[in-house]
Amino acid sequence: MASNDYKNLPKIITDVPGPESTLLLQRQREMESSTVIYLDSFPIAIKRAENSLIEDLDGNIFIDWVSGISVMNLGFNDKIRDAVKAQLDDIWHALEIPTEVRINFLEALRNSFPPEMRNYKTIFGISGADACETAINIAHAIRKKNAPTIAFEGAYHGVSGGIIAATAGRKYREAVYSDGFKIIRVPYPYELWYDYDVSDIISIMKKIMDDGEAGYDRPDSVIVEPIQGEGGYIVPPDGFLKAIREFCTEYDLTMIVDEVQSGVGRTGKMWAFEYENITPDIVCVSKSIGGGLPVSLVYYRDDYDKKLPKPFHLGTYRANPLAMAAGITVINEVPKYFDKVKSSGKEMLNKFNKIDSNLIGEVRGKGYMIGIELVDNGKPMNSKRMMELKHELLQNGLLMHTCGHYGNVFRFMGALNMPDELINTGINIFGKVLRGK
Repeated sequence: MASNDYKNLPKIITDVPGPESTLLLQRQREMESSTVIYLDSFPIAIKRAENSLIEDLDGNIFIDWVSGISVMNLGFNDKIRDAVKAQLDDIWHALEIPTEVRINFLEALRNSFPPEMRNYKTIFGISGADACETAINIAHAIRKKNAPTIAFEGAYHGVSGGIIAATAGRKYREAVYSDGFKIIRVPYPYELWYDYDVSDIISIMKKIMDDGEAGYDRPDSVIVEPIQGEGGYIVPPDGFLKAIREFCTEYDLTMIVDEVQSGVGRTGKMWAFEYENITPDIVCVSKSIGGGLPVSLVYYRDDYDKKLPKPFHLGTYRANPLAMAAGITVINEVPKYFDKVKSSGKEMLNKFNKIDSNLIGEVRGKGYMIGIELVDNGKPMNSKRMMELKHELLQNGLLMHTCGHYGNVFRFMGALNMPDELINTGINIFGKVLRGK
């Protein structure tokens, strides 16, 4: 794959899917669960990937704007590959017994947070859902009660076990037969469709705390995404996180910030909450921290740690040494791209806004976390048309995924080190497809 010759990319030489991809898709469907969802959006079979390019079995080469759903923040990177290969020569499974790579990762992680948070503790997991569930369990454990947690409309914190209750989407919760945590749902600022400002939301939250006749059990925590991910890449107004921090401090609630999708440089800072200069009590981290290897973690206040029972959170595969090796590389490399992500992200917002199409209702984002919300006659575009557009983008060589309250938001989540040529080519493809409708 000649990934440095961007003039001739993407390269589509067969129908999509081509014959080899079609065969493998059929074999997968014969043997694997029918509940697999990404085959519907991306009907190709992958042969290999390099940086921000993906080649299928038929020789088609696509520009990757999905990055494994913000997992590959550095793309399919040689430095990460080399770090994992080197770790294989030492050890690749170690339970919780210390290894050099584990301690080096923990130190790098601590140094990635603001100075006032560098005495926090880390507990490892496997997935983002695992991290968010553990975070709420910590909030409950330190108070020794099963109190409600305040979560937001449009929130996505995972779809397994107890955390399913904190995820807002009905389509996710209907498929999981678990009562989950006790959740009190409040609005998230979403100016395109809903007229709630920050003060309105904080007033609702204060009523929950102050009005004993409102019918709410008293919560012990708030879980919030700095920018909503699956909810639609919704960027709240400046001051939103700070207002939540002040609310949690006033009422002695644990503030949990879910950085699973917005963290590790995605917005142009290591952690998106840094834009508001706040100090969360707990931070949930996963996706890109492992550079494509499964790992998650909860980063939480040291005084909380003294109140946790032993054992508290167990798992055989937590903090796998290969993921730690990849993670050290990610933490060291990502800051090199902060300035690029901030400046290029602003340029992309401007270029998306200049696309001449009445299908675009709003373009919003921060850094390389950009959402383009599509409308049809003043209403959210329906899922059928969105899927048609997604397939047309694929046929033109661009992998791009959707999200949102109504599934009508295309999102840019390309690698932070993606060459400008692939960004500009992708925008041209996106604009061409929209203008053709």
